[in-house]
Amino acid sequence: MKLKRPIVFMDLETTGLSLSEDRIIEISMIKQFPDGDNCSYYKRINPCGRQIAEEAFGKHGIKLEDLEDCPPFSDVSKEIYEFIKDCDFGGYNCKRFDIPILIEEFLRVNIPINIKTFKIVDVFKILSKAEPRTLEGTYQRFFGEPLEGAHNAETDIKATIKILEKMESIYSIPDSVEEIDKFAFDEDELDLENKLKRRKDGSIIFNFGKYKDKTIQEVYQTDRNYFDWIINKSEMTLYTKSIFRNIIKLILNNK
Repeated sequence: MKLKRPIVFMDLETTGLSLSEDRIIEISMIKQFPDGDNCSYYKRINPCGRQIAEEAFGKHGIKLEDLEDCPPFSDVSKEIYEFIKDCDFGGYNCKRFDIPILIEEFLRVNIPINIKTFKIVDVFKILSKAEPRTLEGTYQRFFGEPLEGAHNAETDIKATIKILEKMESIYSIPDSVEEIDKFAFDEDELDLENKLKRRKDGSIIFNFGKYKDKTIQEVYQTDRNYFDWIINKSEMTLYTKSIFRNIIKLILNNK
């Protein structure tokens, strides 16, 4: 990759997945220079009382007590800014998460960052373009030839079966339908639109909108009109709406 100016590859660990509410607790960066040199930066950061979501802890294993003696973002913001100043950015799915949440942290301490001043090398997006996950793209990649008659229903389903058989021969995937279902889908998903999730403690939380990560009981107690909007006015599927109706019945029956 030819560089006109330095590029900083970064990865962040955070208290959760909300760009507006969650905080950075670990940042690792490697800066590559056009002449081939590189340098690195690493810091753990105290989120100043912000709780670490159970799902986030399950991925990075960092506890609040591990961060007690670490500086808050405000104390290290200037040195992080100096490290990335006048650089481009790189990472894995960084445009969707790492870069936006870093910009939020900077804005909280009044350091303005203009996204138009840097370019982004997102390996996830590059992979999606280089190896498209469309049926035709996957068929071409696996069998080295175009899918003739694509978008004919019978052709497409036969190609799908052929791709699955090929995947079974080259990947370590389960060999039963039950195990494949568990392998491919998150067990915490409760509906086909992924609007609700179940925590490990059994509680059900919203996975979208203004009440994301709030439990259904919390929201029902404070804003019952939100449930009415979901059921009667939102564009969610009938299946998802039926799940919300059943949830309301369960809440009322348990009172």
